[in-house]
Amino acid sequence: MPKVYGIGAAVVIVGALFKIQHLPGAGVMLGIGLTTEAIIFFLSAFEPPHKEPDWTKVYPELADDYTGPVNKPAVRSAGAGAGDSVSQKLDHMLESAKIGPELIESLGKGMKSLAENVKQMSNLTSAAVATDEYAKNVSKASQALIEMNKSYAKTASAMSEMANASTDAKEYHTQVQNITKNLGALNSVYEMELQDANSHLKAMNKFYGNVASVMESMEKAGKGSEKFAAEMQKLTTNLTSLNSIYGSMLTAMRGGGGGQAQPSQA
Repeated sequence: MPKVYGIGAAVVIVGALFKIQHLPGAGVMLGIGLTTEAIIFFLSAFEPPHKEPDWTKVYPELADDYTGPVNKPAVRSAGAGAGDSVSQKLDHMLESAKIGPELIESLGKGMKSLAENVKQMSNLTSAAVATDEYAKNVSKASQALIEMNKSYAKTASAMSEMANASTDAKEYHTQVQNITKNLGALNSVYEMELQDANSHLKAMNKFYGNVASVMESMEKAGKGSEKFAAEMQKLTTNLTSLNSIYGSMLTAMRGGGGGQAQPSQA
């Protein structure tokens, strides 16, 4: 079964590779691989379980009901024929060279004194470097003082110019105040003129309004005069007709009276 698991996993990996690389037949290969893996997992369900060996037969101490003595692991001792260890060889070499604890202690003291001397030398070197840096800083400070003196002189001259400018500024302020007063007076005069212009404008508007009303009245009166003239003409015509009728009536009346008088004279 382990071989079958490995073969099925290989087929699945190849199908996944085809799918990732988008190679031709990737879907088919992936389907085959997953199907193979599913079949293998299905068959693994029927695999008998793995039997664990009974280790209590070899190591009785592992049994739950063991009550006997516990065997300690044996310590392997170095035999004489196995040879000296490394430390023993080193001790033998030191003894043959006559190197004892006193020599090693003096060697340690010498190394310490050498380290202190080197440290002092480094301090001296640092002091020399610091001295050079101090000299450079002093020169830089002197240059800075010179520049500061120049700046102070420029500042003093600027302050004197500012004092002179303050006098001019006072005069300028006085002139500005005078201009402000004049502008205020001009604004007052302008406001008065504007009020007069507004009153004149209102009067002119009222006058034009009255003229318009008069013209409208005159127009109405003209229309009335025309009607009056027409009526007078009609009246004159009617009077003329009436006079002609009345003259005809008088003529007829006079003619009738003359005919009646003649028979009486006869």
